[in-house]
Parts: sequence; C-alpha cells; structure tokens
Amino acid sequence: MLLKKYVNPQYYENLRRFKYSGQNLSILYNWFLGDMAQWVVDQLPKTVAPNLITIAGFCNLLTAFALIFILNPMFDQDLPQWASLYIAWSIFVYQTLDNADGKQARRTKQSTALGMLMDHGSDCTATWIAGLLYINAFKITFTPFNMLTAIGVSFLGFYFGVYCQQHTGVFQLGVINGVDEGLPTLQFFFVLTAIMSSQFWLNEIQLTNSFSIQYNTVLLALTISGCIVTIIQFCYPVFKKMNWNILTILKSLSLPITLMITFISLTYLSPTNVLSKWFHIYVLTIGLQWSKMINLWQLAIITKENFSQFSFTWAMTLGSIMLNLMSQFYTHDGLCYIDEVKLIFALLVFSVLSYLHCVTSIVYQLCDILDIYAFSIKYPQ
Repeated sequence: MLLKKYVNPQYYENLRRFKYSGQNLSILYNWFLGDMAQWVVDQLPKTVAPNLITIAGFCNLLTAFALIFILNPMFDQDLPQWASLYIAWSIFVYQTLDNADGKQARRTKQSTALGMLMDHGSDCTATWIAGLLYINAFKITFTPFNMLTAIGVSFLGFYFGVYCQQHTGVFQLGVINGVDEGLPTLQFFFVLTAIMSSQFWLNEIQLTNSFSIQYNTVLLALTISGCIVTIIQFCYPVFKKMNWNILTILKSLSLPITLMITFISLTYLSPTNVLSKWFHIYVLTIGLQWSKMINLWQLAIITKENFSQFSFTWAMTLGSIMLNLMSQFYTHDGLCYIDEVKLIFALLVFSVLSYLHCVTSIVYQLCDILDIYAFSIKYPQ
C-alpha cells in the first residue's frame, strides 16, 4: 500500500491511552459560544460522529476559500458585498461546529486521539485560510510590512498553542484569545464590509494636518495587537519553564524561524518582487506544508514520540525556493535560474499531494490502531 505508517508499533498503547487535556478561559466562550455549540449538539442525534462535525465545519470554510479564488483569483479586485457576507457566515459556522465536535465526542463517549488530530489539524489550516480571506476582503496591500505581518499572524498564532501544549501538556486558551474573541471580531468586520463594500477600508482617518491613516491599517494594527497578546499567553509558561534561556528558546522555535527567513528573503531578495503579485499562492503552498508539520507534531505529542521540526517535504519546499532565490547571483541576467512563478506552482502541486497523502495515511492508520471509523460511530455507547 502507498500509504505511510507514521506511528511505530511501540507507541500504539500511548495512542490508545491518550486523553486530551485542554482549558478554555475565554470570556466569550464561557458566556455565550460554548452554550451555542451545546445547543447545536443537543439538536443532533447521537449517531452523528464528532469527526463528521469537524469536517463539515472545515469544508464549509473551504467553500469561502474557493469562492475568493473564483471571484478574485489575483487578489487585486474588490469582492462582491454578498461574498463578504458569505465569508462571515462561513467563519461563524466553522467556529460553532469547531466548538460542537468536542461536546458531541463527550456526549457519545467517542473522544479519541484521531478526533483531536482532526480538530486541531483543521484549526491550523483554518488560521492561514482566514488570513487570506482577511487580505482579500479588507484591501490589504502587498507591502513588505503587510505581507510579513500576515505571515506572522496567520501562521504563528496556532503554532504557539501547540508549542505550549508540547511543553506544558495542556492546550490552553486565554481569557481573551484569537479564537473565541478573534473570530467573532473578524466576522463583524466581514459583515461591515458586506454593508459598506471593500472600498470602505481605503477611507482615511485624518490624525493631523499632514498625517492620515487608512481604516484597514487600523484594522491591521488591532489584529497584530490581538495576535501578540495570544502568543504571549502561550509563550510565557513555556519560556518560564525553560528558565528564559535564549539558546534553548531559539532551538525550540526552529520551524517558525525557517518560515520567516524564507518569506523575508522572498520579500527583499526576489529580483521580480514575486510576492507582490503571487503572495496568496506562496501562502497556500507553504501553508499546506506547515499544516502537515503541525499535524505530525500533534501526533508526536499524542504518541510521546520524538519529533523533528523538519521533514523532507518541508526542507524540499523551502529549500527549493531559497536555492532558486540564491541562483540569481550566478545568472547573467540577474534573474532566478527557474522562473519564480513556475516554481511556486510546481511546488503547489507537490504540497497538495504531500498534504493529502499525509492526512490520509494518518487517518487510515489511526482508525486501524484504535479500531474506529473516521466519520461514523463503529461502537455506539
């Protein structure tokens, strides 16, 4: 069989004994969102598998993602106002079902390691998908600062949640966090865009006679602030556990460091300024490899196996981009040896196949080890 086995036999028992440990201190979740998700669960029969709820919410978000590529494939036009409203609805449905799947798992006594992997795996991918939706709808220009900020916000927020889980054993969301408070705020801004149009975000606030700031810049500043707060909440207990040793901290963050080095290099060294037009394709390509790595990391946490923050596919994707970028210094015309656009589309195909192969292999193997079905309940209780 072409599927790969990601769990070694000696770790099967750890997989079977795994119990998810999480804590959500969010004000909004504990006051409203949790009850809303519970209401949804109460309407569902006990025959509905929790993973089916997870995948339904994620696929709903993917429809919004597909929509923006159909309506605005180059990310250079305004979205129709109805599309912004649909995106707001899709995020709302995704968040509600994401909260509901765990409640259904406990209700039906179907909590498994596969359930956590599917839940967090979809969450990881959803964060950078939401980042692309954000850029598209709110007219965020592809300046170096905006692009690097988008990468930081879209990729690092969830990463540090897993980072905290690895070192503390608990996946904990703070009192105000990017999921429970951040997503409803994002939904509100999409609804506002649906009412006012994308051009609304290009209006300016005149702060002084000579200085003004666009609405979308204010929105970006709020997003950055929220992301920083979320990351600090995740990092503080880990850094404290590491006694604030800088070398130890940097070593533990090798994955995001390589990510940021790649995008910084593309931003400032690309001879054709390729990110200014193809930023969304680069995010999609590297994002799929990023999600694959986070899935493997989560699996290692569950099985208590050693985890390397690098894999062949991650190294091949980023390495190909970096080597091609460096080749400009050895060509007579100052351009990269391989056309940067052709390379990223070739890597996109590679990333899609690599990601799907990884996810399929993990689901197939875990179903076999745990004696369960992925999207239905094998042994109702």
